Amino acid sequence: MSKRLRILIVGGDASLWVALSAELPGSSQIVVPNNIDVATLEGTAKNIDVVVVVTEHTAPDPCAPVRAIREARLERRAIVIASEADQRTAAESLGLGIAGYVVRGTAAEQLASAILQVAAGGAFYDAPAAAVLQRSEDVRTTGTMMSSARALASALELKDTYTGGHAERVTSMAIRLARTALHEEALPSEALEAAFLLHDVGKIGIPESILNKPDRLTDTERRVLNTHPILGERIVTPLGFPEVVRQVIRHHHERWDGTGYPDRLAGRNIPAAARIFSIADSIDAMTSIRPYRAPVTFEEAIDEVIAHAGTQFDPDLCFLAREVFLKATAPVRLDPSGP
Repeated sequence: MSKRLRILIVGGDASLWVALSAELPGSSQIVVPNNIDVATLEGTAKNIDVVVVVTEHTAPDPCAPVRAIREARLERRAIVIASEADQRTAAESLGLGIAGYVVRGTAAEQLASAILQVAAGGAFYDAPAAAVLQRSEDVRTTGTMMSSARALASALELKDTYTGGHAERVTSMAIRLARTALHEEALPSEALEAAFLLHDVGKIGIPESILNKPDRLTDTERRVLNTHPILGERIVTPLGFPEVVRQVIRHHHERWDGTGYPDRLAGRNIPAAARIFSIADSIDAMTSIRPYRAPVTFEEAIDEVIAHAGTQFDPDLCFLAREVFLKATAPVRLDPSGP
């Protein structure tokens, strides 16, 4: 990191900042205040890169410091550390837009990674924190759908080292395509964005030896990996996400010709959101670095998608993708007929 990182720690004990000083040597100035009032936070905000808040689940109001962070408009620079059993703080922190959430006992190295990611403008939720989120209230009633989606997506990216940033990139691309397609079953919305972010959440249940294997997978490993749409559906179903989220997670590997997985759906029997997403997903995969192959250019990726129109992909959406992503001038008209 090129600049000296300034960290404000609220709560906890000396062992925390000692451990962080060891993980971020020479790069961090760690300040521990005596109180957590909003005025103090606002006064130090311009001089602080990241705020780390250690909450106490035995306190009368464990979330009070989290609300103070939000009131001081520091939520996008804050990381909350809470007890693994403290579901209330998990839900409220996510609802307030806190950038990072980890549980007590997280290794100092992991916490340092969280600090660096949040300082760079990102979000960080470790896998145990995502498990806390899964046990929290229904996302539709807590109003934390997008925060929940980002938490789960972040938990996955900690595990799958070869797809860093993939969820955000492909979501942006798929939303662009959905805005142009304007399919009545896949209109741009917060629910659709959450669906795209969570498409691969089932990979949380896939062994890292398979996810991060530097060589091509064996047939057996490929079969294990191909269970991730079903695992993902199992993860999100009890969380109360809208139906489109389940559809994208389960069906984004179906193929137009019916040879995909897990259900071998064909044509327009594949949910529209999944058809839209599969195109964006393939483009991002082809243009990203992988240990076993070189990336192709964006134009080459679009050509490859077009080459598989009517076999792997919805043909109308393939040509629409060329217009959306390459600024083609030829008009494209969606044909409502088809298989």
